[in-house]
Amino acid sequence: MAYRIVAFGDSNTCCCLGDTGKIGPLEDAWPAKLEGLLRARGRDVQVENQGRPGVQGDFAMERFSEAAAGASLCILGFGSNDVKKLEVPLGEFLSEISDVLDQAADAHLPLILLGIPWFSQEAAGPELQARLPVWNESLSSLCDQLSIPFVDLCAPFRDGPERRCCGKSASQGCLSAQAHTKVAQLLLPLVLAQMDKG
Repeated sequence: MAYRIVAFGDSNTCCCLGDTGKIGPLEDAWPAKLEGLLRARGRDVQVENQGRPGVQGDFAMERFSEAAAGASLCILGFGSNDVKKLEVPLGEFLSEISDVLDQAADAHLPLILLGIPWFSQEAAGPELQARLPVWNESLSSLCDQLSIPFVDLCAPFRDGPERRCCGKSASQGCLSAQAHTKVAQLLLPLVLAQMDKG
């Protein structure tokens, strides 16, 4: 039976086509690209894309057990829609994500957590730009405390904004095709390590 990975996240998981608001071909999203990289290394694996555009931490908390049912590993990618809404406090988001991590622990389900992707100041504005490092550092610290692998999605794209965002506005900015490939490459060694555990 194939090793089943669930990719559970927002539009940066499901491959949303920027300002159009439409979902693109799933084969262009990082879960499909990750599956291809793993299969190229002889791994019998299925990476299921459970991305939903526009969702936030409360959705993750409420739908995690359903989305991740039967998985061997879950890759969690939320926060882009929370951080964009300046009225959403960091503490609220961390509480929701902590609840998801608790659910995974209770289910003995390994996790990998994706950080919140980088936005240029031109796309996002200075307030969001200021929030991003604080939110990502908090997520990274939470993962460190619980020994959960964390993937930084800010630093790898900071020097190449054209690779990061295929939309012009902060509300619709999503990972570009090149960025989806990069996310899959960043995840690959962590996923292989988890698969080799067991």
